[in-house]
Amino acid sequence: MSKRLTFLILSGPTREYIDPVRYISNESSGKMGVALAQAVLKRGHKIIFISGPAAFLPKNVRLIKIVTALEMFKEVKANFRKADIIISVAAISDYRPYKTYKRKIKKDNSKIFSIEFKQNPDIIKYCGKNKSNQVVVGFALETENLIKNASIKLKSKNLDLIVSNGTKSFELDVINVNIISDNSVIEIKDKKKNIIARRIINETIRIYRNIKTYKNDS
Repeated sequence: MSKRLTFLILSGPTREYIDPVRYISNESSGKMGVALAQAVLKRGHKIIFISGPAAFLPKNVRLIKIVTALEMFKEVKANFRKADIIISVAAISDYRPYKTYKRKIKKDNSKIFSIEFKQNPDIIKYCGKNKSNQVVVGFALETENLIKNASIKLKSKNLDLIVSNGTKSFELDVINVNIISDNSVIEIKDKKKNIIARRIINETIRIYRNIKTYKNDS
């Protein structure tokens, strides 16, 4: 019997608060994260699932709920070495407000209000740079040059696989993606997220087993 693998899946959006009632976020629903979790469970493997405030969450997994990118980064570092395969489908905010106000900001028509931002940690890059016989997979949501931009991220973040998709993936259950590795691009058109998730999980397990085989043979 094959070894039961542990998957660390990052899902959902993050929220970066400006004041107690306002925040910066995105349209991520968490649906793809749930589809990935279901595909993993069907293969009989284990899951640590870290999610922002998403509309959809999986069952029968170890679930860790977070809100901000910094909270997600903390949980990733705490669980990173427990995982054989790490997949980040989360729409993590690249930036957070430099200052968070403790009270609601009141409207003042006489002034222009501006917000200064600072960069959040690049969580999937951290995973790629620190992996040890692990498979690290990222997602790249792009508005243009999907394959080119995703391929750049694949190399710069030292990933094993990256999945590129467009903004319609937020809204639809049937989407188009490209699964990109160093030597191939698998184009998947007009498929449901659960079908795409199964293909992604199959590819990650294949890559993981190749890594283990290479290590054992060397």
